[in-house]
Amino acid sequence: MNLNMGSQKFEDVKILLIWGKRAILEDKTSRISIILLDGVKTVLEVLGNKPAPNIQYELIEDGFKVILNGQELYSFDKKRRIIKGLSRKLPECEIQSSSIRIGRNILSWDKDIGFGVGIAVYEQRIVMGLPLPEGLAKLVVRDKE
Repeated sequence: MNLNMGSQKFEDVKILLIWGKRAILEDKTSRISIILLDGVKTVLEVLGNKPAPNIQYELIEDGFKVILNGQELYSFDKKRRIIKGLSRKLPECEIQSSSIRIGRNILSWDKDIGFGVGIAVYEQRIVMGLPLPEGLAKLVVRDKE
């Protein structure tokens, strides 16, 4: 799918997972982007393995921490592709080439997942194969040209 969000264009992406209230996207070059879906307006936090513009962050070894109002929300290790909650009880996720590690669980799939969202991770459960969540309404989804 292709997503447009403001001036940002996400070409040929898959929503690998919903991690709490964040959509984790992977583009065709395996770069990760993270979009906060909570609230009235979606917020791009990570764009192509880098902190998005206008996002508060702190550099750490192999990545960065995303910060909001002085609170460290999560870290993103761009080399190992690991997202780790710092202020939330969400399990750590590692995005591998054909699977995702969620805590100690490894879930694998064919790259063409056939759903809007591959995996949704919440504090108490994991769900596989979901349609696009309503929170993505602010994003414009367009078919491949």
